[in-house]
Amino acid sequence: MSMFDDRLEILSHGGLPNGMTESQFFDGISKPRNTTLMRIFLNMGLAEHTGHGIPTIIKEYGKEVFEIESNYIKCIIPFNKEVVNKVENKNVGKKIGLNKTEIKIIDLLIENPNYTYEELAENIGVTKRTIERAFKTLQEKKLIERIGSNRKGSWIILK
Repeated sequence: MSMFDDRLEILSHGGLPNGMTESQFFDGISKPRNTTLMRIFLNMGLAEHTGHGIPTIIKEYGKEVFEIESNYIKCIIPFNKEVVNKVENKNVGKKIGLNKTEIKIIDLLIENPNYTYEELAENIGVTKRTIERAFKTLQEKKLIERIGSNRKGSWIILK
């Protein structure tokens, strides 16, 4: 086992945003470099703007996991073997009550949120009606949501 097998290393280029102190960073004050990109990620449900990530990491691992330089911020988090084992469990979808078709739909929507019912049916090997029923269930469980029109919109994964 190499030294990289037991940790997660995150590197953010650019150091702290202009005007931000280390104290503000550790307090979880959010100051995105690219506000337009952040707004897009927020609207797509791919990011939160709550600023609780850094304080959560500090609470669990301490400030010493961060290395802050003028041109980068590095965070090295040791793996919690129990968490890794849960993530590696292949039956995650079953734990939240999804059938095989629903799990495959989620996987394909992550790959391409613009898939049509017909394309999904063909990829999975089921009928269009099966896909329609699965989408209804996924929406009822609040796992997916449609953004935009039926013609030009796309699906987002909520959980």
